[in-house]
Amino acid sequence: MICNLKIWKKIALPLIVVCGMSVMPDPAQARTYPRSYIFSAQKRLMASGYYRGPIDGRYNRRTVRALRDFQFDNNLSQTGRLNRKTCIMLGASCKTMR
Repeated sequence: MICNLKIWKKIALPLIVVCGMSVMPDPAQARTYPRSYIFSAQKRLMASGYYRGPIDGRYNRRTVRALRDFQFDNNLSQTGRLNRKTCIMLGASCKTMR
């Protein structure tokens, strides 16, 4: 029992902590987009009633939530990312998106 506890403390627990941090990154740090794309998407999302916040061109939690809600309502995959299909549906200016 004591041996198992020592192994747990020294190996398993730090491994879980490290893996947990790498698996769940902050949405704002997970993806970077040009500010002009985010700015355009925020304007369109606000006009459609999905986004409530400052239009500042920052990919933050509010932007991710608004994108997910928009994607859900338009039968797109709910990634919260500004991909090509989402840009097309929004009518945002994301010309070089893949």
